[in-house]
Amino acid sequence: MIRESVDVAVLGGGFAGSLMALVLQRIGRSVVVLERGAHPRFAIGESSTPLCNLALEAVARDYDLPRIWPLSEYGRWQRSYPHLSCGLKRGFTFVQHEEGRPFAPRADHANELLVAASPTDDEADTHWFRADFDHFLSEEAKSAGVLFLDRTEVTGIERSERWCITGRRGAETVAILADFVVDAAGPAGLLAKALNIDNRPCALRTNARSVYVHFEGVGLWSDVLTRAGGQIADHPYPCDDAALHHILSDGWIWVLRFNNGITSAGVMLDNSRGSPDPSLSAEAEWTAILQRYPSLGEQFASARAVQPFVRTGRIQRRARRVAGENWVMLAHAAYFLDPLFSGGNAHTMATIERLGRIMRDHWRRPSLANEMRTYGRELLREVNLLDRLVHGCYRCFGRFELLSSYIMNYFAAAIHCEHRRRAGKANAGSGFLFADSPQFRSTVRTHYNLLPGARADDLQEIVARDLAPINIAGLCDPAKRNMYPFV
Repeated sequence: MIRESVDVAVLGGGFAGSLMALVLQRIGRSVVVLERGAHPRFAIGESSTPLCNLALEAVARDYDLPRIWPLSEYGRWQRSYPHLSCGLKRGFTFVQHEEGRPFAPRADHANELLVAASPTDDEADTHWFRADFDHFLSEEAKSAGVLFLDRTEVTGIERSERWCITGRRGAETVAILADFVVDAAGPAGLLAKALNIDNRPCALRTNARSVYVHFEGVGLWSDVLTRAGGQIADHPYPCDDAALHHILSDGWIWVLRFNNGITSAGVMLDNSRGSPDPSLSAEAEWTAILQRYPSLGEQFASARAVQPFVRTGRIQRRARRVAGENWVMLAHAAYFLDPLFSGGNAHTMATIERLGRIMRDHWRRPSLANEMRTYGRELLREVNLLDRLVHGCYRCFGRFELLSSYIMNYFAAAIHCEHRRRAGKANAGSGFLFADSPQFRSTVRTHYNLLPGARADDLQEIVARDLAPINIAGLCDPAKRNMYPFV
């Protein structure tokens, strides 16, 4: 039997649980990680952003984790860990498709949108090949002395004066006593189940499902675009070195390329615009989508899935409570919305950074309970803002001219927050994506409410005017023809 008494038990040993455990160990907390599976393993949720990498860099610096620091930029990563697979991400690429028609490039790029996130490859963000990335961080946690119990099935979580967590690890029973519990187990919802917390998505606007898999042999979109007569010389970065978003009439497809020949791809389908055909397998549904959009079929003509396709029901969830006096959920355990803005990893990193500060400065102090209340209130406020940003984009599918204006709410906030961090004007307690600003939340709400009947020219003018106070990157400029270099 495995018996342990610790300060903190972390549920889930993916990248977030492992990194959270490293932070806790560095500030002197005894910690155990309970992980149901084992690494390396398949996972999606692979894309980083500048905000994600800035938080990762800060965590590595603040908690003396020098081996983690190189993972915060593509160039550092390649020089330090060339054996760890990742992808080069220079920005966000959006392409509008029309059902039944090949993509038709336009000289004004009105059916494309490229927003750069870095000036060079060396300083770029990355796509995390999660099998390698998560495995690396779990090994780092073990090497630092964290008790990491993989292949452990949690069978019970009870709270009295301390937490009692029971489970099985192979033939052994496991019993953990802990003063504090961090849920980093993502959709497993371990704490939500134990505390009877509702995590249904009924309060969320975004309502979508997904089909996804990893492929080999996916073609370059730039090749398809060039054959169609597109002007890739106008692009501020190579359009495939990005989070590539193919926008459809009823959803969107992501394409994330890794440097090991694997490509992560999947579709998010708006449940309000149609229901799945139960007679189709997940793979058949994916194939049917490619057949509806000829240029996508061309890009994936030689693609081969390297594992079985995954199909979900409605993928959104949100816990009604995300923190208490002696427990907390990291962002990816508290909710899931959509990968549209690559926001999941960034928000999880923000909550790791935030929680590290709280556990360092308020552990075993009366102030801890109040800090947990503040953490919970801020996280749910951020989820509400993100939901409005994402669902607003879903409302624009089929009207790319509206999407290219509305989506500037996200990019203006993200770039503004990046500059605040680089200038030393933000810390771990600052709101994610400027959610701490009542004015910005009101601006997004106004733009969201305008969408159903908005005219493209009117919305563009309104968005440009309202975002002017935080628009430091020259967004919303018609002269740039939807091509935005790094500023």
